[in-house]
Amino acid sequence: MTETPVEKPLRVVLSITLSLTLFAVMNMLVKVASEDLPVPQVLFFRCALGMIPVAFMIFHSGNLDLFRTQRHSGHFVRSFIGFFSMCCFFWSFALLPLANATAIHFAAPLILTALSVLLLDEKVGVHRWSAVIVGLGAVLFMLQPAGAGNPLGSLVAINAALLSAFAMVAVRKLGSTEHSLTIVFYFTLYSTVFSGIWAAFVWETPDLRNAFYLVLIGLLGGIGQIFLTHAYARAPAAFVSSFSYLAIVMAAFLDFIVWHRVPGWQIWVGSAVVIASGLYIVWREARKHYATTTSPNPDAIASAMPTKMDTAEKDSQG
Repeated sequence: MTETPVEKPLRVVLSITLSLTLFAVMNMLVKVASEDLPVPQVLFFRCALGMIPVAFMIFHSGNLDLFRTQRHSGHFVRSFIGFFSMCCFFWSFALLPLANATAIHFAAPLILTALSVLLLDEKVGVHRWSAVIVGLGAVLFMLQPAGAGNPLGSLVAINAALLSAFAMVAVRKLGSTEHSLTIVFYFTLYSTVFSGIWAAFVWETPDLRNAFYLVLIGLLGGIGQIFLTHAYARAPAAFVSSFSYLAIVMAAFLDFIVWHRVPGWQIWVGSAVVIASGLYIVWREARKHYATTTSPNPDAIASAMPTKMDTAEKDSQG
């Protein structure tokens, strides 16, 4: 079976890595803020302030047409699913240790791989299937999340993973015609409305410390969402999801720094497997791309060279 190719895989990996780092810090702040404030209120600040970096990026691009779309129904469905996924994510952070909750969330890549085949008609070969399965197995080996903690928290985290997989399928569909910034803008807009209505019924005035946390949650979430959406809109879902496992390493590190939970030996062994799986996929995609652009076959080289008509067409398009 021929896998769906990935253009500029290193750039996609950089986007997902930056997104994971920003979200890891944001999740830590969510857990801290949720100790004193209602989760819907934290959600509102995440969405409302997350609009600032999104709007800045659109204005900075100089293309105000990014605010426009002909696919309002698609954006609404993506936002509706994504919002409730985010609700479950935040709630699970309040119920479980940060690393445990994050581990359960990473059932999502395995679900997403199956959905990408069924709903997106993507070609997923044995290498990507193996990377997802091995990565998920390593996550469960590291933390064994279902065997410890609050059962309700585990159930909420599993629901978050399922909804997240469906939301990323919707992002992939929108990515065929919509710019990543347009997708993020409408997701943030709809989520702000949803969370604002909910937060109005449970509002509690935050102190200065928690207000600072809420501002950071919103800004980090907005920037992280840009990188995440860019990655999923520009590469097959199975490829991007393989690298999402790195978030568990970041969560375990923050658990140690903030809550003084010392990771066991399972963390280090599992982390090595997760990182090795991700690096293997990058190396394989980069080698495949290199092989297609340095073919020694003279006929292949000749057929790849642009004709005068091709060159003229490209010049006319700028």
